[in-house]
Amino acid sequence: MENQEQTTAVEQQYLWAVGLDTEAFPPASLLGDRYRVLSSQIVVDTDAFTLPELPLEFQTYVVSYLKLSRLRLHLPRPYGLLLLGEELNLSEIFLLENVPIDRQGNLCPTLAESWGKASALRQINLLWQVLNLWEPLAEQNMTRTLIEPKLVRVDGMWVRLLELQADVSAVHISQLGDIWVQWLDLAKPEIAEPIAEFFYSLGRGEYDVNTAIAYLDQMSLKIMENQPLTVRIASATDVGQQRDHNEDACYPDIKRQKRTEQAESLRDRLAIVCDGLGGHDGGEVASSLAIKTLEQQLKTLLHQAENDPDFSAQGFIAQLEMVARVVNNQIVAINDQQQRHAQQRMGTTLVMAVMPHPHGHPSNEVYVVHVGDSRLYCVSKNNLRQVTLDDDVATRETTLGYNFYAYSSQRIDGGALIQALGTRGSDMLVPRVQRFFIDEDCVLLLCSDGLSDFDRVEQIYERYLLPILTEDKPLDRSCQDLIDQANELNGHDNITVALMRCRFAPPDPNEDMVEQITASDDEDDADTEDILPNPDHAVDAAGALVATEPIDADNSETVADVAASSTDAGFDIDDMDSAKTELGVPRQTNKAFMIILILVALLLGSGFAALQFPQVRDWVRQHVPTSLKKFVPPNP
Repeated sequence: MENQEQTTAVEQQYLWAVGLDTEAFPPASLLGDRYRVLSSQIVVDTDAFTLPELPLEFQTYVVSYLKLSRLRLHLPRPYGLLLLGEELNLSEIFLLENVPIDRQGNLCPTLAESWGKASALRQINLLWQVLNLWEPLAEQNMTRTLIEPKLVRVDGMWVRLLELQADVSAVHISQLGDIWVQWLDLAKPEIAEPIAEFFYSLGRGEYDVNTAIAYLDQMSLKIMENQPLTVRIASATDVGQQRDHNEDACYPDIKRQKRTEQAESLRDRLAIVCDGLGGHDGGEVASSLAIKTLEQQLKTLLHQAENDPDFSAQGFIAQLEMVARVVNNQIVAINDQQQRHAQQRMGTTLVMAVMPHPHGHPSNEVYVVHVGDSRLYCVSKNNLRQVTLDDDVATRETTLGYNFYAYSSQRIDGGALIQALGTRGSDMLVPRVQRFFIDEDCVLLLCSDGLSDFDRVEQIYERYLLPILTEDKPLDRSCQDLIDQANELNGHDNITVALMRCRFAPPDPNEDMVEQITASDDEDDADTEDILPNPDHAVDAAGALVATEPIDADNSETVADVAASSTDAGFDIDDMDSAKTELGVPRQTNKAFMIILILVALLLGSGFAALQFPQVRDWVRQHVPTSLKKFVPPNP
């Protein structure tokens, strides 16, 4: 029953009716015996399981909407087109979905209404988003939309457009400056001076779109110098209910969830999910190779970003695209070497979130690299937004302007991927890189389609995603809950999730202390199986055990990669000999436990007696902090 209630809530989507005569169709009336009017131009489809009505041909403005529907975060998407009235007196009503209407069915506030109430960081972010919409709208002659106050709305930290308005005359970016300068009195004190300079210069035509965006980039970085931002990441993967092996892979690797086990240059800054394609002998190889290569490439790239005085967003995006192509070429090379063709070629999807530190300073910008149908969602206390758009046939047909998504998705091949890493040469690959700023506590959810299929993320938002923010629910437990829900509601595929929690607060010292104690415990309590791997397995680059199979000459390169991975993971002959030696020594008492025991004994007044034992004195001198050694009596 609970799942049915969740599903019903998702299906109650609100539509915006462009061209609706509100006098002829007041609230509670029906359009075409199907769409119930709630208020003004807001309607609800009472028969959501039936395809909406469409005309035989689309007018130019409808095609513009379809081509712009890739901007899912900000723009509405065509849903249906009604023709009402008699043949000689027809009225057209254009229905839009994905509109800025909240969960209660109310229009989100306008940008003008929201800007004065926003934080300094959000004030910059909202303007930044408007500027980034300018060029794609200009390509469809729709920039007038951005200077119409009622059409530019704010939903949480996102700018979203209610509908599009065509350019009937020339529109210049300077007109934005003329509008925004009226809001100067509402600018937050910490940005009042630079934002005033920006508004006036923009109004005088001194900026083009790119230089205006770059100016706001610098303002945001300046604010972040005094704004703490703590990021924590966890991931998990599961084979699912119907598969016999797992072709997914992720970063952080499931064997290295502790922050101390991750490279410092990547720690708290990188999350990846890959969903392998090509079966047991291909998909898991492709996804694991992708993770390994991305990890190596990003170490270098993020280090360069910190130390490059000429760092720019455009340059970083180009480098991320190049990294995706490097991964693609490696998988393609193996496919070609093993003479894999058509459906036999292995590949993998990719969704990756990266947070660089330009010039060595913390930043609130996120770069999302995406290929395939693994997704990234942004979870906030007020809404859930799908950031990426699937690379499938249905999406391609829609964004090319051929058909509405509801119809494209009904094609037999609607869900088929049009691209993945490794299936074709890099000249045919179009990795998509999105960039956005976060200005409030949020969680970025990266997942394979084992979770996202059938709108399951939307259904479990309130119960399983929102508590990560509202109740500070642990990330590892949240990952497992998401996998459990995916197995219960879907279960047809492998399931992989990564959670990137972003909080505008200093790090929690208790959280770091717990991890350090846990890491110490794990070091002391490591089992023999962890030290001596099963001879029937090899260790991959991420530290996870993967089954080895008979190798032929065509797989020689893969064997070398596995050998290199074993070295990267820290396994060599010397390490093995050392491990065997340690096995012959009785296990020592857990360090954390000993420290707590001695401190308690000291507090109870019996610590001095305990310290009379030479073994205790020697252990304490080796393990307690220097500041406490003065309490340890000398050896007699």
